[in-house]
Amino acid sequence: MTITYPFLDAILDWARHEDAIRALVVTGSLARHDDSTDEYSDLDIQVIATDIKRYIEDDTWLDGLGEVWIRFPLHHETPYRLVWFSAGIKVDFNFLACDAIQGDQLTDEYTRGYQILLDKDDLFHDLPPSPRSFPQPPPPAVAEVQAAINEFWFEAIHVAQFIRRREFWVVKHRDWTMKSNLLRMVEWHTRLVSNEPINTWLLGRRIAHWADENTYTEVQRIWAGWDALALWEALLIQLELFSRLSLELANGLQFTYDERRFRDINAYIRQLWRDDPANASKD
Repeated sequence: MTITYPFLDAILDWARHEDAIRALVVTGSLARHDDSTDEYSDLDIQVIATDIKRYIEDDTWLDGLGEVWIRFPLHHETPYRLVWFSAGIKVDFNFLACDAIQGDQLTDEYTRGYQILLDKDDLFHDLPPSPRSFPQPPPPAVAEVQAAINEFWFEAIHVAQFIRRREFWVVKHRDWTMKSNLLRMVEWHTRLVSNEPINTWLLGRRIAHWADENTYTEVQRIWAGWDALALWEALLIQLELFSRLSLELANGLQFTYDERRFRDINAYIRQLWRDDPANASKD
C-alpha cells in the first residue's frame, strides 16, 4: 500500500540526494494500515545514515523540507528530531546507523508494521514482511509495581492536603503523578486479565477500546476542574479505582500487597475530605 502524507515527497527527494542517507523506513500507524490513523496522524520515519552527526548537530536541513513551526530534539538511545511543519503537520525523524539494521530480524517496532520508502544498498533484502501484530511486553517486575503503588499513595496524601490548602495548581501537578501511575496500573492489569494479546498503546491513547468497561467508566470520572468539591470527588474515585486494580494485580502476580497500610491512608484522606469546610457549604 502506498503511503501518502504531506512533505513526504520532499523528504524522499532530500534523502535521494544525500549520500550519507542510505534508507528511509516508515513505522508507526501509517505503516500498519489499520483503523488507527486519521487526519491528525503523524509520520514516523527512520533515517538510516552513515553519518548521523551531520543531521543532528545542524538541523537546518529541515528548513529545506517545508516551513518549520517547531523542532524538538530528543536524544535517547538513538537521536530524534520531532518536527511540527506548517498547517499542523508532524513528522518524527529517528536516526539510525547502518550497522544497526539486522537484515533478517524484525524488531518490535517492525513487527507492528513498517514500509520501506528508500533502500539504496538493499539493506532490507532479507527482512521478512511484518505480521502487523503487537508484541506483548513481559509482566512487570514486582519491584516496579510496588514502586508505582508507593508513589501513587505518596502523592495522594499530598493532593488531599493541598486541596485543603486551596493550592489547586499544586494539586494538579501532584495529581498528574498519580494519574501517570494509575495509567501504568490500568495497562498492567489489562494485559494480565486479557485472554488474548492486547495493545495498550502509549499515553492512554485509545483507552476506550482496550480498557475493560468498568475501568473506563471510572477513568472518565477522575478528572476535575478548579473546585474543591469536584477535586475531592475525582480524588476519591481515583483512589478506589487504583486500590481495586493494584490489589487484583498483586493477586495475579502473587506478591504481598499491604492493604491495611493503604486502607489507613485512604481513611486519613477521607477524613480530610469530610472535615473540609467546602462540604459544609453544600448544606
